[in-house]
Amino acid sequence: MAELELGRHCGVADCRQLDFLPFICDGCSGVFCLQHRSRDAHGCSEVNIRNNSVKPDQHRSYPCSYKDCNGKELLPVLCPYCEKHFCLRHRHQSDHECEKLDTPKPRMAATQQLVKHIIGKYNSKKNEEAKSKKRKGAKNNETAAKVALMKLKMHACGDKSLPQVSHVYFQ
Repeated sequence: MAELELGRHCGVADCRQLDFLPFICDGCSGVFCLQHRSRDAHGCSEVNIRNNSVKPDQHRSYPCSYKDCNGKELLPVLCPYCEKHFCLRHRHQSDHECEKLDTPKPRMAATQQLVKHIIGKYNSKKNEEAKSKKRKGAKNNETAAKVALMKLKMHACGDKSLPQVSHVYFQ
């Protein structure tokens, strides 16, 4: 019967345990079992070299290219048009006065004009109706408002199990 090659043996000479989920050390790239996975447990030779090579406050910063700005970012913020580095405050084209400023074109200008025209017509019709149906006196206005509210409530649809005080009506 053929042997299956599953798992890997621990890299520590005294252990050599077969582990089906082995750990790989990021320092020396060795394969280890659960017991020897830490650098101290397997005596990693790379631990001192790695710790000395990386200094804790050593990181690259990207200064802002905008005039009179001293901002810096830890990650590069590049403008896709002029390909210069900027801080988060000046990252948009309009904020850093990009020489290749892409002016946005008005979207759906014809539709917007049509909507304004329709709204204008609707408002003028409403004003004419209001003038023709003008009622005299405050009492008539109050009564008209009450009647409109009653009609709204009468034709309202919704959950009838809710109490009357918690109903909200939209016209």
